[in-house]
Amino acid sequence: MLWGGVAKSAQALGWHRYLAVDAIAAATSLVRPGRVAECAARHRRADPALTAQAARARARASYREYFRTCLDLMWADALTMETVRRDHPMDGWEHIARAEEEHGSGIFCLAHFGNWDMAATMALSRGLALTTVMRDFSPRFFNKVIVWARERRGLEVFTPGRAARGLLHALRHGRFLALLADIPEGGATVEVQFRGGPVLFSTGPAAMALHTGCPLLPAICYRVDRHYRILIDAPVPTGTVAEMTQTLADRLDALIALAPEQWYPFNPVWTDEG
Repeated sequence: MLWGGVAKSAQALGWHRYLAVDAIAAATSLVRPGRVAECAARHRRADPALTAQAARARARASYREYFRTCLDLMWADALTMETVRRDHPMDGWEHIARAEEEHGSGIFCLAHFGNWDMAATMALSRGLALTTVMRDFSPRFFNKVIVWARERRGLEVFTPGRAARGLLHALRHGRFLALLADIPEGGATVEVQFRGGPVLFSTGPAAMALHTGCPLLPAICYRVDRHYRILIDAPVPTGTVAEMTQTLADRLDALIALAPEQWYPFNPVWTDEG
């Protein structure tokens, strides 16, 4: 199968697997200068200390990192779970262990940053049962491929329309949830301050944490040199849904600052963008 062939080829190439996608990312930046300029402006708003030149460089780096992330969805498919555990560290396991001991499960909450598919692979390699929500992509064939690739690694995937009941069922049966909060695909939202401006975040993670008592754990997975690294932050303190969602946004903002070029603000981020 094509997927398996690409995965094995990427494994054989090692670090050199990025040469082709880096060239594609560079070409994309050249032929879409307007999009790059918009991305640069968003990076500069998130980090006002950036010069205009540095912001453009960071925008181009974001395109490069995103293309690398897409390739690594296939690359990771050929990794053994032993290799994943050995080569890609996970920090903050104590928060996971406490969640399992005290509540039976927990809710990981991530942003569109780094490589969330690799985060799932790393969690699965350590024996965690994971459930997530995935919006429908176009074309439909691409959507089916992504769902297939995630499910064959052991990830349970729901569409937004089937998510509410399925996610609660998963939590009550000892599965951890892995959710993206910063680009809601449906359901209730609340406006929070994030990356330099007002952003709509999904209230689902905080609401489920309050409903079930399971902890809400901010998390990121990003590439460091030739390895991926997961950071699991301490649980968000209990409060109202709005308070917890703002705290979640603050925590994720601080984590993104560790590798801001792996944040992907290609489309409008803030509610006040014209």
